[in-house]
Amino acid sequence: MTEARGDFRRSAGVLCAVASLAAAAGNLGCSRAKDAPGRTDASSAGGTGGASAASGTGGGGGAGGDAPYAIAPLAPALAFDATPDAGAAYVYFTGVDASGRAGVFRVSARGGASAAAIAVGPPFVAPLGIAASTDGGRLFVADPGAGSSALDDAGALFAIELPGGAVTPVQGGEGLRARGLEVAHGADGEARLVFSGRAREGGQPGVFSVPARGGEASAIATGSPLVDPSGVAVARGGDVFVCDPLASPDGTATIFRIEDGFVSPFATGLRVGYPCGLALTRDEAALFVLARDVSRGADEVVRIEVASGARSTMATGAARRGEPGGLHRARAADVFAFVDASVDASVDASVDASVDHAAEEQGSVFLLSQ
Repeated sequence: MTEARGDFRRSAGVLCAVASLAAAAGNLGCSRAKDAPGRTDASSAGGTGGASAASGTGGGGGAGGDAPYAIAPLAPALAFDATPDAGAAYVYFTGVDASGRAGVFRVSARGGASAAAIAVGPPFVAPLGIAASTDGGRLFVADPGAGSSALDDAGALFAIELPGGAVTPVQGGEGLRARGLEVAHGADGEARLVFSGRAREGGQPGVFSVPARGGEASAIATGSPLVDPSGVAVARGGDVFVCDPLASPDGTATIFRIEDGFVSPFATGLRVGYPCGLALTRDEAALFVLARDVSRGADEVVRIEVASGARSTMATGAARRGEPGGLHRARAADVFAFVDASVDASVDASVDASVDHAAEEQGSVFLLSQ
């Protein structure tokens, strides 16, 4: 999907890329897919057991150590973004299932079972971003292709009630081509959605905010130096970190920090996927970024110290033909969920050896604990 980043910024590109990748065709030069079948709601989710990536043995639960732990292979399918619930008991993720339907899925963090559909099909077209509410009662999804024609990816934000899976649009999020998002709380305690996208008038790239209950959207920052902002992370004090995969002329990503509307570079030289995954640790001392080690051809989780900018690698995955996607942290724990858009049969000790990676094209969801 690295090659498709430009297409994701164009009106028909989101729709075309999802349709072709879901079919494992790999042909991005297509038109919008035919109308998808109706949405299916479900609330059941994965069982117990599961194997630890580090030990390769059954039992246990959650992520352990600093090795990523594969919990939800989808074959053939595609995953975009993932978030744990508050206590990291479940992981919710956006993607495309084997039948080509885009939507939201859930799997137990203990592994041992296939992912269950929460809401798939219309109104979802290209659900790139996902975030969980603080109380665990709702999920929020950013879909830059929803509610649009093939030539006008106006986009929308959606709320999903749990556990039932009822989907409703978030008023104020329409027309902003929302991509990455996070749930934050203002000084008044009100939950707000902070998300990347493009302004309705003029189409300038930016970061925006809208009340989680719906309301008028406001711009946090728009225009240069932002080019194609993607994943976001929000500090308790209101600072926003946003990853822009196209902001550097050398083709690497820049992470910007937005303080009181002022945008400044925070980290550069990263190779990321789309949507870019980043999240702050609970103490906000560090920012985790899901990146790509091009020398190894593998994903890696990079820790960047907020105070000094010093970097270290928290975890690396197996070499594969994949691309890193979104990453989010559980509200109540330093447990991070992230996705790889597609993997091949290559598996090493960083990935659960009990998982079937035989499919040529698939997506996987991982857990990592600090």
